[in-house]
Amino acid sequence: MSSLNLNEQTEASIGPVASFDGADSPFSRFNLLSRIKSVLKYAQAFNYEGYDLFDGLNSQLLKSTVFYRSRYFRLAWIQFCKKSPVNVRPLLGVSKGFNPKGGALFLMGLIQLFEAYGEETYSNEAYILFQRLRHNVLTRTIGNAWGYNFDWQARAFFVPEGTPNLVTSVFVGRALIAYYRCFNDPQALELALGVTDFILSEMICHEDELLLCFRYIPAKDAEVHNANLLAASYLAETLCFLPESRQRPIRQKILKAVRFSIADINPDGSWPYGTLSFHRWVDNFHTGFNIESLQTIQDCLKLDDYAGVLDQVIEYYLDNMFDEAGLPKYYNDQLYPVDVHVLAESIIILRLLRQRGYQGNASRRLLIEKSLIDLLVQFQDVKGYFYYQKSSRGWNKIPYIRWGQAWMFYALAGCVRV
Repeated sequence: MSSLNLNEQTEASIGPVASFDGADSPFSRFNLLSRIKSVLKYAQAFNYEGYDLFDGLNSQLLKSTVFYRSRYFRLAWIQFCKKSPVNVRPLLGVSKGFNPKGGALFLMGLIQLFEAYGEETYSNEAYILFQRLRHNVLTRTIGNAWGYNFDWQARAFFVPEGTPNLVTSVFVGRALIAYYRCFNDPQALELALGVTDFILSEMICHEDELLLCFRYIPAKDAEVHNANLLAASYLAETLCFLPESRQRPIRQKILKAVRFSIADINPDGSWPYGTLSFHRWVDNFHTGFNIESLQTIQDCLKLDDYAGVLDQVIEYYLDNMFDEAGLPKYYNDQLYPVDVHVLAESIIILRLLRQRGYQGNASRRLLIEKSLIDLLVQFQDVKGYFYYQKSSRGWNKIPYIRWGQAWMFYALAGCVRV
């Protein structure tokens, strides 16, 4: 059993509540709006800027040394900054920054709140973030994209600051589509469709008659399933805005990408992160991303071809990505660390399952929802921000702006209704 305390009292529902589309859900009896407003107020106070989990290479101290040239030292440095329970970044010369992916998540959450409540404060904040994302665009030969505000060393590749990446570009693109649909701003749609062009022109890793895989960053060929399916789902979302002459070939690329990724699902329904030998782990939030993307593709293309695959992966997800008490595990075989990013994505997936009318594991899902509510209370500080992680040794309470605040704001904003 977990040592986390799941018996802390949660506050009563007051006013607007969560829309988990079920009277039996603990979210339907829990007041989220005050918690959403608290994290928004925190983010606004810092102009949506903050530290990131992977921004250690922005250290002015490190960049002034020869060690910065070493791939292995860069990787170790990032891991040191990431795993330290004390925020060492101010001492290392790492400044707070605006992360476009975090900005996109905040923008989507603000639009959801504006659509729910119609309050001008949300539309005003949405406009500010839209303009900020517009000015952070990376213009490409064909299309446009967005990237992270820091150098980033992964095991498979090095990504300099300002390099476009698929995941950030898609999240910004989705935020722009939401902005266009809510406020009818043609510039937002134009920028969003530029991401479609960027994906098709630069992000195809390989393609044959049956299969295709989209890459994470330009010119790097690591095959990562959540990035591949995210690209495919974004193309599916933007298909309706394109002329009919473009729709058929793009639809075929989407289906090829889906075939590529679902072919790597294990017989038990577990879904590895990627195809490289050191990418074969199975974790909670990337599995959740894949479920979301596959569901989006089904909805946008009006298919039911992948219903069986979705059910298999969802069943595995519910049975193996949460412990016996309903706590979200980080990996399929490891509870700790209990992570704010995992918590946010778990909330999104449980809400998606209710909206989808998923009938399986009803008692299990209810147990998980109760655990998520308890964790939500434990993870939020009285100052409004959400902590990073709880390990078996204790808390890491660093308030990462993208990894924690933006994701939780987006996840919770999607749950409210009047």
